[in-house]
Amino acid sequence: MICALLALQMAFIIVLLVQNRRYSRARTDARRQHAEITHAARLALIGEITASVAHEVTQPLSAILSNVETADLLLRSPQPNISLVLEILADVRKDDLRADSMVRRLRTLLRKRELQLEDVDVNALASSVLALVLPDAVRRNIIIRTALEPTLPHAFADPVHLQQVLLNLLINAMEAMKDTPTDRRVLEVRTERCAEQNLMVTVLDQGQGFKPAQKDKLFDSFYTTREEGLGLGLSIARSIVAMHGGAIWAENRRDGGAAFAFTVPLKTQ
Repeated sequence: MICALLALQMAFIIVLLVQNRRYSRARTDARRQHAEITHAARLALIGEITASVAHEVTQPLSAILSNVETADLLLRSPQPNISLVLEILADVRKDDLRADSMVRRLRTLLRKRELQLEDVDVNALASSVLALVLPDAVRRNIIIRTALEPTLPHAFADPVHLQQVLLNLLINAMEAMKDTPTDRRVLEVRTERCAEQNLMVTVLDQGQGFKPAQKDKLFDSFYTTREEGLGLGLSIARSIVAMHGGAIWAENRRDGGAAFAFTVPLKTQ
């Protein structure tokens, strides 16, 4: 009888171990699939601003080439103007840093990774993403304004995934203003500390807003109001924010346009 009970217990333990292993494997596969989908969506976002980014990188490279050729001519002269050459070299360094900064931002976003929570300066992160979209904003005649809380505490988040959420909201906001009169095309980004140990990031545009019936669908998969959109950007943004333990939502603004906001937890001591 005792042997039979022991055998039954062992069988039960084995079943639990097998089920736990399957569950663990399924959870790992789900995380990997989410990382793949998120990465693909991030690549699509970068693709939307490729032309403007390429111009932003090409411009300093062209300036570097021109300055190097000028410096070469000066140094070959019988009495080279060393002071002028030094000024040219300073310009070359400045242009090189400008191009390098843009490439580094792109490289960070293009890297595939699963969620990794760490100490994040959200104001610095927002400034980095805004620098990435600035060329596209200039091309669209959009003015960018910021209201970043100076004493904003750091967040506990994944910087790459958080950049993806903000980049998606910024691109959507710019697209929403394509029919807005040029003098009213203003894109604003705000950061602030809010209740319950969270901080909030808000993106405001001066577009047409959305219809009340659309509000509950905005973050659904494959739902889009854009002609060429896939309807995955906001859905993935919602899943990323949810994995951080935050929330994301949208509201129409009283003076026209829309406001998209999301929260992420603060870094605890």
